[in-house]
Amino acid sequence: MKNFALFLFGILPLVVASQDKMVKHQINDEISYEVPSTFTLMSTSDRMQKFVSAREPLAMHSTMDREVDLGINWNPMRWTSKDDEIVYGFYKASIQSMFDDVEFIQDAIKEVNGKKFIVFEFVSSLKSENAFSGPKSSRYYTYIQYTSYNKQVLLFNFGCKARLMNTYQPIAKQIMNSVKVEEK
Repeated sequence: MKNFALFLFGILPLVVASQDKMVKHQINDEISYEVPSTFTLMSTSDRMQKFVSAREPLAMHSTMDREVDLGINWNPMRWTSKDDEIVYGFYKASIQSMFDDVEFIQDAIKEVNGKKFIVFEFVSSLKSENAFSGPKSSRYYTYIQYTSYNKQVLLFNFGCKARLMNTYQPIAKQIMNSVKVEEK
């Protein structure tokens, strides 16, 4: 029975996730990406419950159990390709300051489908302590990539709990490698 439970919770999600068909999602004529067909677009009320943001995202996707999220958003920060190194340093420092511990898997400026992106893939830890629960630590897997778009920042952010990383890291890479941004 124990082996069966290990199969259901360990191997089965890998098989299901790897068989998921990718479907194209179009933000506008210039921005597209692929997501697994099992990811659903989040409603406005779902987004408001789960995320706090000053700006409405361009799109938010989630798995049915709401444990894995993909967000496409923008930032009005002025950025051109000449600013890549400065923006890279700014975002890396911001990521490091938000968490108690950050283990980078990737942090680079790379080309995806003909467009330069700043890419950060990492596992982060945030420790908290309160009088009722004692010390706790939460670990999270994130794959995020930024690019300049019409002199602003366009970002794609994939995230899930670190315990799901082995299942979803290949899917995150597939999504991020499918991103196409063509400015007219």
